[in-house]
Amino acid sequence: MSAIEITVATDRQGEGLSGLMPAAMRDNARARGFAEVVAPVRPSGKPAEPDTSMHEYAYRTRAAGLPHDPWLRVHVRAGGVVHSVAPLSMTITGSLAQWREWTGLPFHAAGPVRVPGALAPVHCEPEQGYAVYVEPNVWVRHRLVDGTAPRAAGPTG
Repeated sequence: MSAIEITVATDRQGEGLSGLMPAAMRDNARARGFAEVVAPVRPSGKPAEPDTSMHEYAYRTRAAGLPHDPWLRVHVRAGGVVHSVAPLSMTITGSLAQWREWTGLPFHAAGPVRVPGALAPVHCEPEQGYAVYVEPNVWVRHRLVDGTAPRAAGPTG
């Protein structure tokens, strides 16, 4: 079974709901007989480091061995394992006019443009009249049957 999206409304953040969401996802999958849940996770702290590769970011840990990222940490505490990185999870292509409208940024210089909230820079091609955003994500595996954690792929896999 795969998760699609878990979102906690901004006005409800800080109420402990993030820890309940993966538990509910796991319980639902287990009740339906699934052995594992795979969740594509958008790390919540990654927008603060848009120039850091997702591989480096996803596998960074704190002293206790838990992920550096808060949302990945929630999944690991719930029994998940950071399994791998999907470097090309979502692509958004638009005209420069669209990107200006969406972001309020000028999009006038060629190269990377840092957009608030984005996990990676948007690549701007003013001579071609478009910009492209390619967002990575992280696959987290939650084993449900025997209690053993799935094998993590590690930073190279």
